Amino acid sequence: MLLSPVNTHFKVIVVGGGHAGIEAAWAAANRLGESSSVALISIDESKIGVMSCNPAIGGLAKGQLVREVDAMGGLMGLIADATGIQFKVLNTSKGSAVHGPRCQSDKVAYSQVAQSMIKSRDEIQVIEGTVEEILTTNDHSKRIVGVRVANGSDEFILEAPSVVVTTGTFMRGLMHMGSEKTEGGRFGEKAATGISKSLNELGFELGRLKTGTPPRLAIDTIEWDNLQVESGDEVPVPFSELSTSGWSLGSIDCTDFPRLEQVTCRQSSTCEDSHEIIRQNLDRAPMFTGQIESSGPRYCPSIEDKVVRFEERSSHGVFLEPESHETNWVYCNGIATSLPSDVQDEVIRRMPGCENAEILQYGYAVEYDMVRPHQIYTTGETRSVNGLFLAGQINGTSGYEEAAAQGFIAGLNAALLADLEDEYKAFSFDRDQAYIGVLMDDLVTKTPREPYRMFTSRAEHRLILRADNAPDRLTPIAKELGLLDTTNLGAQRWSQFEERIQLLEQGQELINSLREGEKTYAQRILDPDFTAENLIEVLEPHMGKQDRGIWQTLHSNKRYEPYIERQLGVIKRNAELEHRPLPEWISYDELDSLRTEARQALEQFRPTTFGQASRLEGITPADVTLLSVLIKRARASRREALQE
Repeated sequence: MLLSPVNTHFKVIVVGGGHAGIEAAWAAANRLGESSSVALISIDESKIGVMSCNPAIGGLAKGQLVREVDAMGGLMGLIADATGIQFKVLNTSKGSAVHGPRCQSDKVAYSQVAQSMIKSRDEIQVIEGTVEEILTTNDHSKRIVGVRVANGSDEFILEAPSVVVTTGTFMRGLMHMGSEKTEGGRFGEKAATGISKSLNELGFELGRLKTGTPPRLAIDTIEWDNLQVESGDEVPVPFSELSTSGWSLGSIDCTDFPRLEQVTCRQSSTCEDSHEIIRQNLDRAPMFTGQIESSGPRYCPSIEDKVVRFEERSSHGVFLEPESHETNWVYCNGIATSLPSDVQDEVIRRMPGCENAEILQYGYAVEYDMVRPHQIYTTGETRSVNGLFLAGQINGTSGYEEAAAQGFIAGLNAALLADLEDEYKAFSFDRDQAYIGVLMDDLVTKTPREPYRMFTSRAEHRLILRADNAPDRLTPIAKELGLLDTTNLGAQRWSQFEERIQLLEQGQELINSLREGEKTYAQRILDPDFTAENLIEVLEPHMGKQDRGIWQTLHSNKRYEPYIERQLGVIKRNAELEHRPLPEWISYDELDSLRTEARQALEQFRPTTFGQASRLEGITPADVTLLSVLIKRARASRREALQE
């Protein structure tokens, strides 16, 4: 029996309702602005926007990604602000380039708000089911035409010129706890198997990665008050510019920030006794027995991995973070594990304050299929199938924020392709424009041997790509792309941006003209002891009370002005090489003058510009110089051949 939704024709189909999926659907809806133009397919509608692991958003470099998605009219910053129960800017003892906004989220509220916001959009139609097959034309062009969806015993076809696949950890997901293995992408949820088979049949090279999650404890069984307090900032800083003045959408009212009651977290730790128990049970740990063959995230290792790698350490910190006002669950940040349940019991009971703690859900690891990202462009579109986009953990990344950033860029380009058709011009960020640009460039120029995680150290232009100036860099681009024209939120965002620019210009003039003794404040601000708080005291009498983000940007722009100018000069000098295109028709295997390693790297990754080529593994500056000469010769030979 063949059943189908009322509408089966869309401009964009998004597969998966995780953080990448909802961002892709939201971006596509913002661009298209047409009722029922976007289909969002989820195995279970009630799981859209669920926080599978740590109920937190942002952090070092990740906070920059969230701010950038927000500046482009995205979703994650709004949901985080509406559901945050502890806000804290990390790394404030260092310069503003590495400040990392973060919030502990109410896990239950986060998915509820995400679902409510998605349902508020007439452009987005949510459809339950699993995608069993990706449908393409049979001709040489291999263009996407839709997907085949199964829901129980029913099947139906959805058609669209653009499809965004955001399957997270669900593609042939396999969960591990000790010797136990269970098919699934998340605790209590089944895996998606058909889509892996379909991608394989389309010729994509698949890989396998692993991630993990820690046990959750009952808060009323922890000696909470006896543990070290980890508080949020006294004055919370929101992710979204809209939250500084308040916003509402559908049933969500965020006119006051913070919206939810704030909480404190606590800190505990492992001990040498528990480390010894782990060592004695490594023969039962899937990642050491060979049961798990794939690589996990290096910078978020399991506790068994920490014990082995850092043998000299007698303890590891564990942050106990409440998951929601609606539950008594506590997340044990720092002890992700796939050890058997009895070992987890012993480890938890030896943590200070947790001697009598009840484990509500044991930690586990999950292995899943991914598509090696050298097969996509920086737009998220696949190289071999026109109109097929990939975003999130399917591209080998780790983290909600990396997923959201990819979802945004893929959803935007999917909508541009479907909307503009023959006039479609792909959009992507350069590395000097956004952390999103760094992320996408890294994915297409490096083979991830482990889940990719964003760090400030990955961004060579991080002084320019600060969290505080994200709207100044990106909101005008969002306006130009038509992402702010279809909703009231978009109009509000643009209005606030125009006001922000006026305030920054006013503040800049005052900094240059006001004096303290012999020095102008443009000079005074260069002194190491002159903080943003000092600047507020100087400017507030002239400008009135303003959001802290205004003061932070004014302070950082002026303090780092000479370094910013120097960095902009470097960017300008490198621009020609960075954007010089490489021809799609070139066969690198035939360029015998290049070293074998260089030819192999170029043929595998197929960079689109000389800038990308220069960042490939195995490519030296000498290779790039020689490549430039060989490309000129190849173009000349091609022209002669065409003339004949």
